[in-house]
Formats: sequence, structure tokens, C-alpha cells
Amino acid sequence: MHLKSNSGHLDETTSKAELVLLLDADPERASALRRGLEDSGYRLALKMKDSGQLLKQVEAHQPDILVIGTDAPDQALLQQLQLIRDYCPKPVIMFAEKEAPKLIRQVVASGVNAFVVNDIQPHRLSSIINIASARFKETLSLRQELETTRTKLADRKKVDRAKGMLMSNQGLSEEEAYRMLRKMAMDKGQPLAAVADSVIDVVAMLGAAKI
Repeated sequence: MHLKSNSGHLDETTSKAELVLLLDADPERASALRRGLEDSGYRLALKMKDSGQLLKQVEAHQPDILVIGTDAPDQALLQQLQLIRDYCPKPVIMFAEKEAPKLIRQVVASGVNAFVVNDIQPHRLSSIINIASARFKETLSLRQELETTRTKLADRKKVDRAKGMLMSNQGLSEEEAYRMLRKMAMDKGQPLAAVADSVIDVVAMLGAAKI
């Protein structure tokens, strides 16, 4: 992988000095990436050679961005990236010497936001990182929206189940059971779903006993 020349001037717009964790076992490529990052105004949190402790180091150093250089992504690296995606998501930019058509779906699923093959150009690093970061933020927002929707659906199912139990055990109508749950929530200062959980637990313990 050849490094093209760069003027080395630091643009004032990159003065934000985002923190980068660099992973690359190849000394020449790692040096090229490091120079390009520093010339673009990024700060280096850590330079790693092995992916085995990647999650641990991300948690320890809390970088803003992960930049990875590799001949080709392997399963060990992708597994570490999947853990990072799940536990402490960060924008991930991967520079590879070889294409990985059989792994591309897994590369994307592991949270890689930009996959660049055989092309390190220092003057483009900032643009690549900015685009990858924007993709990361959009993906993270979609994941959070999906999780919120799932939580709301799960809470609604709990409330419906608790209502059904109250209707069966107390002989209440659906509206009366819902009002009872709301009153319990207001009296205890708890969310409706939390009260529904309590009702379900009590009924499960007492069986057909009255609440």
C-alpha cells in the first residue's frame, strides 16, 4: 500500500483534535496511517499491533474513533469489533490490503463504517473519517430508536398481561383494570410498566388469590 505525498499543513477546522485508537500489525502501514492522522489534526490515544485486547483498550482509553489497518479482516478482529459495537460503540474505519468479498456482510455487521481497500491517502483521511462518523451517528440513532420501540412494545405487553390478570382475579372490566394500574402507579410514583411487573409477580406467587 503506497502513501501519497501530503503538504502536512494543519487545517484549523481539525483543531477539535479527536482521539484515535490505531490498530495495525504492519509497521510501514501503521506509520503511514499515524502520520496521516497526526497531519490531519487527530490525537493518537494508542497504537496497537494485536486485536486480542481491542475491547479492553477501547474501554480504557475511550477514543472517539477506531482506525484499523489490516491485510484482510479475520474472525478474531471481527469478533472484537462486534463486542465494541455492542458494549461501547465507536466509529470504525478499516484500511485493508485485500478485498474480503466473503466477509463483507460480517464486516458491515460488526460495525465498520468505512472499508477502504489498498488506498491510504493522507489528505483524504479527514474526509473518510467524517463520513464514517456521520454514518456511525445515523446507525446509532436508528438502533436507539429501534430499542425504544421494542421497550415500549414490551412495556405494553406487560400492562396488557397485568390487566388481564386483574380482570380475571378481580372480576374487573378492561377499563377498570387499567384505572387500577394507573392509580397504583401514581400512588407509588412508579412507571406503569413497573407496576404491571409487580402485579404479574404477585399473581404468579399467589395464584388465583385476590390482589
